[in-house]
Amino acid sequence: MEKVSFVGFGNVGSHLAYELDRQNIAVTHIFTRNHASVLSSATEINAELVDQIADLPENQLVIVCVPDGAIASVVDQIPDSCPVAYTSGSTELKSFSTNKKLGVFYPLQTFTKGVTLNIFEVPFFIEANDEDFSRTLFDLAWMISRKVQYATSEERKHLHLAAVWVNNFTNHMSFVANEFLTTKNLDFELLKPLLTETVKKLQSESPKEAQTGPARRGDQSIISSHLNELSGNQKEMYRLITDSIKKTYNND
Repeated sequence: MEKVSFVGFGNVGSHLAYELDRQNIAVTHIFTRNHASVLSSATEINAELVDQIADLPENQLVIVCVPDGAIASVVDQIPDSCPVAYTSGSTELKSFSTNKKLGVFYPLQTFTKGVTLNIFEVPFFIEANDEDFSRTLFDLAWMISRKVQYATSEERKHLHLAAVWVNNFTNHMSFVANEFLTTKNLDFELLKPLLTETVKKLQSESPKEAQTGPARRGDQSIISSHLNELSGNQKEMYRLITDSIKKTYNND
């Protein structure tokens, strides 16, 4: 496979396109609703912006990087001769009724435009409605990552749910902590070394082994003191998570 097109050029699409371009896979065409925002990026990788999805070149892989709710509509508009791969973790392959070669090219990572990451270490999960196409997608992913494997829609859905816990929820907890410290005129920057060490520990210990803190120790006096400092959703979230930790270690 030497050429691909993209539908959607946000956080995921732009990272994948740049990485494929670096591996001499030509990104020839891009469809996006906002041409102005991606014009410079498209020019940099010599890609042509098209006005309609139907204008994408035939017989060429199209990688779809759009929100889950828009995938089906996009797939329907792509020329029938084009194999299609979408990047969603939670959209099931069997939910589509199409004669096209259709597959999944799911990178399990959080992407932010302008933030460089090592895609070579990003896990990719592959599935397709055609065995040969599945192998083709696997080989394509292998060009940019060494953590590629096949996964069913159910496995991918479970991975995506787990990813929400470790990424989205962790980030939201950091937001809550930041909001709390702001009310106390303290700087969230003070917590960043702790966040770094928390993640670092998980490289060598299981999450259960790495757990520390008052709930892990069953230190009710500190827990009560913390709860007295909080109100509303913050208090409810603290109590719920604390109870979960305590139940996890109640037999220790």
